[in-house]
Amino acid sequence: MITVDKPLVSSDSILQYIPQRPPIVLVSRIYKSDDTTIVTGFDMTEEHIFTHHGKLTESGIIENMAQTAASRAGYEAMKNNVKPVIGFIGNIKDLIIYELPSIGNELLTEVVTKTKVMNVSIIEAKSYCNNTLIATCEMKIFLQENA
Repeated sequence: MITVDKPLVSSDSILQYIPQRPPIVLVSRIYKSDDTTIVTGFDMTEEHIFTHHGKLTESGIIENMAQTAASRAGYEAMKNNVKPVIGFIGNIKDLIIYELPSIGNELLTEVVTKTKVMNVSIIEAKSYCNNTLIATCEMKIFLQENA
C-alpha cells in the first residue's frame, strides 16, 4: 500500500519531467522523489489510448512503470540543473499483473532503484489502485549518455 500527500509536481507541469508526449503520457503527478524512490499518480480515463473496455491495459501498466522511473530521472535532473537523460527498457523480469485497474481511478506507482552501475539501472516497480497491489516487476533500464 502507498500513502500519498500533496504532489511535488502536478499534472499541469508533469511534461517538464518526462520525455513522453500526449497521447502516450501515463504519469499525471509526482508525489515523492528521493535518492532511490519515486511515487507517481496516473489518472486513468476512458479516452486514453492504453485503456480498453474500461480498464488500463497490460501495456499501459508496464509503460506507466517505465515512465515513473523516467520521471524520477527528470525530477532529479531538474532539481540539480542538469539535462535529463533518456532511458530505454532493456529487460522486464518477474512481471506479475494481478488485475487490470478500472478507469476513473488513480494508479499509484512506486519505483525503487535497486542497483545502478554506469548507465544501467535495475528498478523494482509496484503499482496500486484503491490500495490493492495490481502489478509488480523488475526492469533493467539503459540510460543514454548526454552528448
